[in-house]
Amino acid sequence: MANIKRANTSGITKTGSAVPDVPDAPTIGAATNAPTNRPYNNGAATVTVTSAVTGGTPTSYTVTSSPGSYTGSGTSPVTVTGLQTNTSYTFTATATNTTGTSPTASSASNSITATTVPQAPTIGTASAHTVSAAASVTFSAPASNGGSAITGYTVTSSPGGFTGTGSSSPIVVTGLTNGTAYTFTVTATNANGTSAASSASNSFTPQPISTTTTFNTSGTWTKPSGVNSVSVLVVGGGGSGSLGGGGAGQVVYNASFAVNTNQSVTIGTGGTSLSAYANQGNPGNASSFGSITAGPGSGGGGYPTTPAGGGGNAGSGGGGGRPSTPYSAAPNGTVTSGGTTNGSAGTASAGGSGRAIPGDGAAGGGGGATNVGGTVPAQNTTPMNGAGAGGNGVTYLGVTVGGGGGGGSNQSSGSGGSGGGGNGASNAGYPANSGTNGTGGGGGGMANYGSSYGNSGAGGNGVVVVQYSV
Repeated sequence: MANIKRANTSGITKTGSAVPDVPDAPTIGAATNAPTNRPYNNGAATVTVTSAVTGGTPTSYTVTSSPGSYTGSGTSPVTVTGLQTNTSYTFTATATNTTGTSPTASSASNSITATTVPQAPTIGTASAHTVSAAASVTFSAPASNGGSAITGYTVTSSPGGFTGTGSSSPIVVTGLTNGTAYTFTVTATNANGTSAASSASNSFTPQPISTTTTFNTSGTWTKPSGVNSVSVLVVGGGGSGSLGGGGAGQVVYNASFAVNTNQSVTIGTGGTSLSAYANQGNPGNASSFGSITAGPGSGGGGYPTTPAGGGGNAGSGGGGGRPSTPYSAAPNGTVTSGGTTNGSAGTASAGGSGRAIPGDGAAGGGGGATNVGGTVPAQNTTPMNGAGAGGNGVTYLGVTVGGGGGGGSNQSSGSGGSGGGGNGASNAGYPANSGTNGTGGGGGGMANYGSSYGNSGAGGNGVVVVQYSV
């Protein structure tokens, strides 16, 4: 016997059982987003449905979207999944019982726009940050926010699962282990939940971050918490020139100096310049960091009573001046007197000797941290064309220091050594230069005859550089 739709719901009896009527079309209710943690392009709507007053009693409803014909079935409210993000939908419903499905659907619901979690962001580059054991990770916002504003991003490391959060790129991830290689992914979050993770970044290995402090004046270095060893560069003040170039201050470098407390710092000043070349140039003064001391450079030799370059007190010797006997050599500041106890790194060098060449009397260059000062040749029957150059310095912690001063000459001047040595003077119109402060460079020698081209160069002040890693 075929099912017959009746005007009432009493059904008809067939072989001892009642066959219910087919339900009439239900009444559609409100459609709302059901977005919580819905993947991108897999949105969901929750739709309420009410049975018709007439017809058979429904056991379930089927809700269908427009567009897309995505469906969901069950009792009210019914959830429809698979909706495309940022797409507008309405919904209709049919009712079903054991007899059949309503011959018509309900009217359309209200319109909703499907929202989901965002698309995955695009990973950028992982690189060093300004603090140790950390990484700075860049990324780009996703192409779609899932229909809801992004509220934040999370960057996660692999290995370790260390995270950093923020509202924009870049994001810093801390707590990493220096020397360990990491990659990073990023997710975006909105009101609906969190996106899938991006692809992995480049591999990045954090390293200790060095902090460098330079002292140009005396003071106190304050020990940071957790720092027990530092690299220290200590340079004494350079000597001033006379005729000969001034010697560089001693250079002492300790790559691993133990520190338990704050350390006192003394910056040695350079030797003061001379206005007449009868005397030796003035020595500089010692610099120190705690128990580390760097001695001063010596002054250059003069004329006629003190032609010898000064011997360094741990620092480099001064260049020889002009003796009274033609072609004889003026004594230089020797290696021995220049100091052989200058420390494990950095050296103290002798100054070069000068000569009483007729018409010139060129003076020797001051010793540098790594090179002996330039020496005037022993024989030359013509006027000299240059005094001795200052000895070169040395580079530690990114700073070049300890250059000797160039000697003075009637014809032309001796050039200062690298690391702050001052150029010598000449009567061709070149005044002497002082050693550069903060290098311990020696001062340049003055012109050989008269003082019309100014004083000799003063020695450069010393320096203390402290570097440590955290």
